[in-house]
Amino acid sequence: MSKKSELQADLQRINYLLARAHLTQESRSGTFKNFAEAMRVLNYGIHCAAQIGGKHVLAYIRYRSENGIGRRTLAKEMGHLRGVLRHIGKQGLADNPAYSNRSLGIAQGSRKGTKEPLSDAQIRAFQQRAGRLGRPDIGAILEMQRALGLREVEAIRAGRSDTLLRLHRELTERGCARIMEGTKGGRVRDVHPADVGRALAAVQRALEILEASGRRYLLACAKGVETTGLEQAVRVYSKFCSRAGVQSHAARYAFAQERMQAYRNEGLSQREARIATSLDLGHGDGRGRYVASVYVRNG
Repeated sequence: MSKKSELQADLQRINYLLARAHLTQESRSGTFKNFAEAMRVLNYGIHCAAQIGGKHVLAYIRYRSENGIGRRTLAKEMGHLRGVLRHIGKQGLADNPAYSNRSLGIAQGSRKGTKEPLSDAQIRAFQQRAGRLGRPDIGAILEMQRALGLREVEAIRAGRSDTLLRLHRELTERGCARIMEGTKGGRVRDVHPADVGRALAAVQRALEILEASGRRYLLACAKGVETTGLEQAVRVYSKFCSRAGVQSHAARYAFAQERMQAYRNEGLSQREARIATSLDLGHGDGRGRYVASVYVRNG
């Protein structure tokens, strides 16, 4: 086994021991893969986490920065590495001011949102492109993100017949839908779309595509071949969106702005509307100001 493989295997072992939600473990796994690769490219002959020192941290951040990785991503990755260092008893290194985000030049600035919400025209153009390429499943997933304010993984995992049928039933009977799979931290939530008709149509369209395909899952690879797992499914969807010049997360921005305005029209104060919108997005009732600054900059 190469030193890179040994280092990566040891980091993944620690990742498992650190536990946390599935998405957090998945994010850490990506960091550890990148770290092991960087150590190999930079010719650092370390093969386990216990050998990580300050020079390796500095080299990693410099290497990633030179490859165009942004400060917020690097700050997140440093959080993952500090978790490893604390786990193996290197609290001194993890908490050393010389390796703080500020000292490393990756201190996070404003979290004010920069994405623009996807317009209906952009979504229709995306769906038409997907249809021409024989990928109506991908167009349906983007519309579910827009109509229900779903994260990428949530929309992908909702693409099973039992889930889609349940969502359709809940929207019809209650005007809201319960999101259970793929959520951050495994937190179940009820989404109350401002446009229930649009949400119903999105779910119905997804059902029709799924039933016509004869597959178990809505999202497929090229030529209709089923994906082998969630990781591949996310990769397929993300690549298609990227090539089309679409940031799928921006569909949630459009949902949030519509939902916020609807709450205001119902008589909620600005503060309460922010809280309610935050709950619909799965951010909790304490993230109203965050949602306002990131998703609804004018709300």
